[in-house]
Formats: sequence, C-alpha cells, structure tokens
Amino acid sequence: MALRHRLAAVAALACCLALPARAQGISAETPLRPVTQTLALTNARVVTAPGEVLERATVVVRDGRIEAVGRDVAVPFDARVVEADSFTVYAAFVDAFGTAGIKKAESPDERYEGDRGAPPRELAGITPDRQARDLYDPTDARVKQLREAGFGAAHVAPQEGLFSGRGAVVLLRETGRQESAPALVLDGPASTVARLDPASGVYPATVMGVLAVLRETVENARRRDASRLAFDEERGGTARPRFDPVLDGLRPLIDGDGPFVFAVDGWLDGFRALRASGEMGLTPILAGVPDAAPLVEKLRAGRTAVFAPLALPDTVAADTSAAGGAAPAVDRPTISPGEASFISNRRILSYRDTEGEKTALTGQRREAVARFERSPAALAAAEVPFAFATLDVKPGDIHANLHRMVEAGLSPDDALEALTIGPARLLGVDRDLGTVEEGKLANLVVTVGDLFTDSTEVRHVIVEGVAYEVEGGGGVAGADPDAVVQAVGTWDYEVSTPAGAQEGRFTVEGSAGSFTGTITGDGETDPLTSVTVEGNVLTMTFQSDDVGTVTIAGTIADDEFSGTAEIASFGSFPITATRRPE
Repeated sequence: MALRHRLAAVAALACCLALPARAQGISAETPLRPVTQTLALTNARVVTAPGEVLERATVVVRDGRIEAVGRDVAVPFDARVVEADSFTVYAAFVDAFGTAGIKKAESPDERYEGDRGAPPRELAGITPDRQARDLYDPTDARVKQLREAGFGAAHVAPQEGLFSGRGAVVLLRETGRQESAPALVLDGPASTVARLDPASGVYPATVMGVLAVLRETVENARRRDASRLAFDEERGGTARPRFDPVLDGLRPLIDGDGPFVFAVDGWLDGFRALRASGEMGLTPILAGVPDAAPLVEKLRAGRTAVFAPLALPDTVAADTSAAGGAAPAVDRPTISPGEASFISNRRILSYRDTEGEKTALTGQRREAVARFERSPAALAAAEVPFAFATLDVKPGDIHANLHRMVEAGLSPDDALEALTIGPARLLGVDRDLGTVEEGKLANLVVTVGDLFTDSTEVRHVIVEGVAYEVEGGGGVAGADPDAVVQAVGTWDYEVSTPAGAQEGRFTVEGSAGSFTGTITGDGETDPLTSVTVEGNVLTMTFQSDDVGTVTIAGTIADDEFSGTAEIASFGSFPITATRRPE
C-alpha cells in the first residue's frame, strides 16, 4: 500500500475514533467528511470591518458562509463550538496582487534563429489570452505559507510578459475530494495584467519598445472590436473578423470588463505606465510601487489606485548589526512627497574621504528605507485608494513589515482596510470578501492579540468554512531562516500514526528554486508536486485521490529530518527521516 493509501486509512481511523457509534459502519479506506458543516466561534472580540468592533460576540459559519454574527446570536444545535473568549476575529486577508500557486513559464528558447525583430508572440511576451485559472496550483508551498500569515484569498496572475494574461481571485484553501483547482476561483471580473517586461534577445528588448508594443496592440484591439461590431450590425456587409488570440484576448480590456493592472518596479516606471495608460485611454491600477511618494499628486489627480507591495528592505540597523557594527547617526534632509532624491557628489577623492563616504551612503540608504516604510501612509494621507499586495514578499516577513508601516505613520484601521475590504472592493469581490458579516464567505483569521503589534499570533485561518490551525502562531517549530542546510538526497522516513508506525522513502533532487522529488511506500511511488527549502525548513506536498493534499514540513539538522505530515483537513502526524549515505 502506497503512503497516500496508508494515510487515507489512518485519517479515516482518526475520524472514526471521534465519531459516535452510529457513524462507524464504513470501510476503513473511506475518508469521512466532517461530522458537521457548522462552526460557532463564541465570546470572541470580532472586528467586523476597520474601526467596527463587537465585544463578546458569536460568529456562526454554515456550509462555507457566515450565517450570523453578533452579541446575541444563538448557537445552532449542530455547530462545532470553539470558545474564542481569548481571541480576536478579523476578515481573512485578501492579497491584492501576487503569484502564489502560479508557476513561471518556461524560458524562451535561446536557440531561436528567426527574425528577432518580429518574433513569435510568446517570445515577445504578448500573451493576453493566458488564464490564471488554468495555471493555478493550490499545492504550491507559498499558498500554505500565505494562508498561515492570515490570507484567505488572493488575486493571482501569470508572472511574465508585457501582456501577461488574465488574473483571477482564488481561495487559498486545499482542494477537496472530486474538486479541481479551477473550483477555487471566485466568480467575478478577471483582471488584465500588463508589465514593463522587455523580452530577452528579441523585440521589444527595451522599456521604450514595450511601451510602443502596448500602445500598438491596444489600438489594433480597438479596431478589431469596431470591425466586429460593424459585422454584427451589417450582417455580412463587411468581412467576418477572424479569431486572433491576442486581439480577442484583449477584448475584456477594451470593453472595461475587470480591472487593468499595470505592474511596475518603481516610481519612474510608474510615471511611464500612467502616461502610456492615458495615451491608450485606460485607467490602470499600479502594482508594485515600493515608494509612491513621487507619484502621489498624479495618482490623486487621476484617481488611480495602487496595489502597494508588502515587501520592505532590511533596515540599515539590521544590516550594520549583522556586520558587527553600529549604524552611524546621520542627519538627512526630509524629502517631501513628489520630490526625488538625487545626490551627485559621491566621488571619493582620496582615502581620507572613505569614512565620510560610508557615512553619507548609510544615511542615504536609511532615508530610502524610511521612504518605503512611509509610502502606504503617504497614500492614505492623499486619499489614494490602495491595497496590499504580496508580490515577492517572504510570508514570514509580512507581519513584521506591517508593524514597521504602522510605526511609520499608517493607522491600524487604514492598514486593516488595505488587507481586507480595500482589495476586495478594487477587485470587484466585496460582495463575498473583506468584512465579517452575514452572507459573506466564511473567510476569517483568528489571532491572539491585536494585529500590527509585535505580539500578534495567527492561531486559526478559516477559508470558505474550512478551518486550518496555525501551530505556534505560524511556521515550523525550530525553524531558522538564516540556516544553510542540504536537502538533496534519499531519506528513509517513519510516520507515527494511531495505526502504528509507517515507513517509506522520499528523494529530493535539484537545486534552490527548482527542487523535485518522489515519495515511496511499499513499492509504489508518487511525485512530489512541490518541494521548497527556506533556511532549515523542508516543505513537500503531493496529491492523493483519497484524501487530497498531503503536506510534509519540518526541519533538517545534518542528516536528520523532523516534522509533521498534514493530511488535508484530517490532521497532522509526526514524521522523522534519516538521509541515506551517498
């Protein structure tokens, strides 16, 4: 029996132990559904929306939606009750823009020998017909990591190309039995995503070339739309428009069906994107501007929204401390919003200038870090609509970065809005997400302590009524993000279950960013769908037709591995492993 079949039997046994006798007349191979689809969080502090708090309230969840919320709500007889008097309940976060679960496309063939001035559209990055719903993989390790940080939904999109494709809002839960990944996509207007992403070795290979192609393609799509309308009205009076994957793929953008997201790296590209969008007659949402201060006035005048990145650079104090020194105190002039910082006198004339140069550069870096931290507060003060996007942030840094932004002037209510109802509203899914109220999807995050403080711990995340426990406030016990370990090799594992110890083998191959592997039990081998190593933490997932996603996560110390095997919603079991000698 392969490991996944063993785990199915173990999960069924674990569920049967908790069931009344009348429910135990089934095969041990049959995974059981939860006894009830109803959950009641009682006596909790509930933040229903930014600035709106109910003390000692009850939240009732039934079949994936919030059935009731309030102080005098009766607990249904069939509900599983969670005493939440020491917890605070918020709406689960909504990632405004990211790539969790979306794999990068294969690199273009460098052996292309055709016309580099007119390459195939895939090489040029013109792929508006690509759909995130077709690319999304809920077993990706980053999905689980974001969920444990408090996210219940995410707006995800293809990762590359000047017209990357169509984004989608997905629920960050695991797939159930007889359920495929597209079932996690919310109904609603999908986004069209553009990037200032030059092609490699072919046209357009520069930002200016990208902008020219964007303008030309949108204009051609408009002409195509006009031809289609003329054909429909004249019924044969004009030539029938032929299908074109690019121009037809841009039809939702031309028709205004869903948001237009323009991803950029900084404020300079932000200016370029705003100007190009205006020339194309489009209103974008700018995504990925770490320092929005120089753009604030233009954003406010154009009523342009922003998907602000949650990633922040390390503080200068942290960098200097790691190097064994102390950050020098440097007085720097405050740079106001809209003012760029350029200092030209950065030449070292002799060795006598080196200390002054170090001091000046450190001060400049400190000011840059502070500007990044203040950026969300500047957007809020200017009343520019914005929402937080995960983009390339490390999930383990999210809460610390939010705390830094609040310390830099962003109010907690504005921060909460940018994590919940703000992105839901900008993405057109606020009917289902963003607040804790009757009728909305049961996407909740349960914490110990208030958000945006150093002591906050996420304990539970509920996604469409499916509850996930975050052990130890998130992360793996004994995790060290700075550790360097070797995961590659063949490992003999043992899983401790109520049915006894189960043994097998897993292998890890490849290198950082491209690990692969297999897992074997009793001669049957399954591929690992995701393998990641962060610090000393190894995380692996594989898919089982019997129980859904199985996630194995733990720490590596030399040739020993220790962690847990989590079987979808059935629970976790201890697992240890030893690497075989080469």
